[in-house]
Amino acid sequence: MKRNASSRLRLHQTRHAAPGFSLIEMLIGSTIFVVVLLAIYIVLDTSRADYAMGAAKSDVQENMRVALESMARELRMAGYAPSNSPNDDCATPPCGVTASSASSVTFQADLDGDTQTDKVAYAFVAPTNLAKPCDPSDSTTVGTLTRSAQSWVAGAWQSWVAGAWSPVAATAYEVAQCVKTVTITYRDSAGAVTAVPANVTRITLSIRGEENARGQTARTYALATDVWLRNF
Repeated sequence: MKRNASSRLRLHQTRHAAPGFSLIEMLIGSTIFVVVLLAIYIVLDTSRADYAMGAAKSDVQENMRVALESMARELRMAGYAPSNSPNDDCATPPCGVTASSASSVTFQADLDGDTQTDKVAYAFVAPTNLAKPCDPSDSTTVGTLTRSAQSWVAGAWQSWVAGAWSPVAATAYEVAQCVKTVTITYRDSAGAVTAVPANVTRITLSIRGEENARGQTARTYALATDVWLRNF
């Protein structure tokens, strides 16, 4: 008798201990869960977009800065040629800038210390598709800054190919990508703008680059510097 009463009591307690959730409670809980997940997704997506924009901005600024410093460093050496040997572009050494335009420059110097005169050319290659922002996967949208070099060897301009000098055209390689514009201004010893390469003693370099952030509005950044040709 006592045992039956105890069993009935336990059964009664079990039935009333876990009544479960109603349909309305489950719907409310699911809604709250979805709202929380949506909020987390928005925060993560915003953070991802901010990171992509920051990385793109950092990349393009570093890209432009390295390219500008590389050009400036080598241009400061223009005219330094210990051999002082006449060549096809310079009848009376030392010569600095030998060819110039608003977006390219060619100059001579002994950049590697081997006593041979080197001819270096920097040139801007504009993108063919100006309607779209820079996208490395689409070569028509990519503007580049290129560099090529040759040395005066055995009475001719030669390139170092496969471990030997060869009288072949210089190969231009990319120094920077996503370049929108390059502007080069030449000045003489009096500070006046000049179009005569032999009179150049100072050069103002300006580079404008464009960040590559897919899905975001492209932004451009400009850097500029003055270079004094210290050998003139």
